[in-house]
Amino acid sequence: MLSRVKKMLAFKSHNSPPKDTDPIDEYCKKGKKSDIVIFNALEVSDFSSQYGSETSISYTASNLAGRGNVYPNYGDFTQACVFRTYGDWWDRAPSGRQRFARTPEWFTSQDYIELVFQRKVYPIKLEIYETYNPGCVVRILACDKSMGSCVDTGNQSVHWKTLWSGKASRAPAKSRVFCPPLAKCPFPTDLIRLELCHKHVIYYTELDYVLLYGSKVPGNEEDLIDDEIIHRECTFSDDEGEHETDVTMATSKLGQLTLGSGSPVKQEAVSTDTEETSKQEENREETVQAECCNDIQETQGCTDDPETDNGYFGLLPEEVIQLILSFLDVMSLCRVARTCSLLRDHSYDPFQYKELNLQPYWNQVNDIALKGMLGRSRFLQRLNLSWCHGNILTEQAFCWYIEECGESLQSLYLSSCSFVTDNCLDAIVRHCKNLSELELDSCSRVSHEGLQKLASLSKLQRLNLYRTMIDQKALSTIIISCPELRHLNIGATHGIHNCDEILQVLGKHSRHLLSLDLWRCKTVTDIGLRELAVGCTELQELDIGWCFNIKSSSGSIRFLVENCKKIKKLFLTANRTVDDEDLLAIANNCPDLEQLDILGTRQVSADIATRLLQQCEKLEFFDVSFCTGIDKIRLHDWSTRFPRVDVKKSFQN
Repeated sequence: MLSRVKKMLAFKSHNSPPKDTDPIDEYCKKGKKSDIVIFNALEVSDFSSQYGSETSISYTASNLAGRGNVYPNYGDFTQACVFRTYGDWWDRAPSGRQRFARTPEWFTSQDYIELVFQRKVYPIKLEIYETYNPGCVVRILACDKSMGSCVDTGNQSVHWKTLWSGKASRAPAKSRVFCPPLAKCPFPTDLIRLELCHKHVIYYTELDYVLLYGSKVPGNEEDLIDDEIIHRECTFSDDEGEHETDVTMATSKLGQLTLGSGSPVKQEAVSTDTEETSKQEENREETVQAECCNDIQETQGCTDDPETDNGYFGLLPEEVIQLILSFLDVMSLCRVARTCSLLRDHSYDPFQYKELNLQPYWNQVNDIALKGMLGRSRFLQRLNLSWCHGNILTEQAFCWYIEECGESLQSLYLSSCSFVTDNCLDAIVRHCKNLSELELDSCSRVSHEGLQKLASLSKLQRLNLYRTMIDQKALSTIIISCPELRHLNIGATHGIHNCDEILQVLGKHSRHLLSLDLWRCKTVTDIGLRELAVGCTELQELDIGWCFNIKSSSGSIRFLVENCKKIKKLFLTANRTVDDEDLLAIANNCPDLEQLDILGTRQVSADIATRLLQQCEKLEFFDVSFCTGIDKIRLHDWSTRFPRVDVKKSFQN
């Protein structure tokens, strides 16, 4: 047992503890207990997505809590924490949605997970044990809940501090301990948040566990400089995937210096200067509320004469100025408003705010900030408030904002918003009559009664209800009332006890359906799949991964592809019954197929899979992980013959 724990913690001490003891306990017994504490995560309090099921422990977010089970092994293990997507495949699928134009370059996060620890400490070091496709962690934040409660709402006030941020990278294919240098945290915390970007990895990233090193008192870091357990070599990856130590990081910094310019060359690799990064994050966090509130103090700093002090901008046509400002992100646009009256007027023009992406500022968007944006939101068409916390932004402020500017709103994204309640849905239904896109994935505070109100939004074309409490009656009502529905995601919903009935309703009332996500909807059977195939012949994307009640022997998969010949993405993940006949039917009927997942089947042969690769000339993605009939020799042959296809085959080492 000890040998495994020692490997997990990677101790370099020459005086190893006895074999029947715990290294952490031994360290504390040496008299250091008053200086430092070391914790595994106690529990996972929140997360945006997971590969596993809510009723299982395989591939779930909760696996990141407690002691690790995988490290130092590398590969695809069910005991790890795994998120729902990777790469850019989901963005390239027919269900992929349009990116917000004003998204700042520094914000790349796609998923998050929040970890609760045993007690509050001042963070000194965080070790993240990555055991498959490392390099996805891009941001680490700490939460302060000691600020009391808001006088107006009674909600607990919180503050988030960014301890580290960087860029995602493709690291070497081996397990590692990721421990970037952290900025000093001005408060003790027991809640740490990790944000991840999966776009650069070739397959799912997997995390085993997290260790937090913290001091009980502030300013104690210098006293621990000789403690080998804290200051052992710390590695993380740059954009090329090379491991860096304290020495190589310093060398890299020196190499960026240039003579005469007075400033270093812009660094493209992940940020290693924690002090500089911390200042940048603090500036961002401090200005969000202030910049959004310029409506209240719109003349601040703008006392210049517009005829003389606007520089060369005064010579430009208004259309050109508007075009220039359209390239700025939201915060930059707010700051420009403080430079001169001319740019202030252009920056406050509601036509500059047809799209508003506030997700990058989720930890700072509060009631005041939202109120400050109101005057600029008269023509708002797309709004993204994903990840906004309920103890920062209240449902009352959201409802008021929607009441004032929801008339022209067409797209509303509220993924993982803990402030969203049935009252919010009621406000959306009453004031957003033109809404065509609504994402409520992982909104846990809405009930199926509240969701049923969405049936009033008859113009809906996209609806994302992943991990919500939607039930069969509410969803059927929505589908019948929204005949223009194009994209529907009901993955990992457990309130639908007869999914076949839903597929029957879709087949009758959603003739224009393009994509349907039924990920882990266990009540889907062959009967429902046939009903869907008869009515939704325009279908281009279908995910029936982990739907165990669909049997190949019934012929339902073959019936599906014979009726829905426009399919571009088909995920049959973990359907153990998929066989050669199904694959031949796909090859013969789906000429536009781009993505296919048959992970876990043991009844597909390499020869028939090769035939599919030959016939489906547009195929770009093919997941054959845990397909025992396809070996490494055949994979090597495919890489030579079909270089256009990205074949996925996970493994365990």
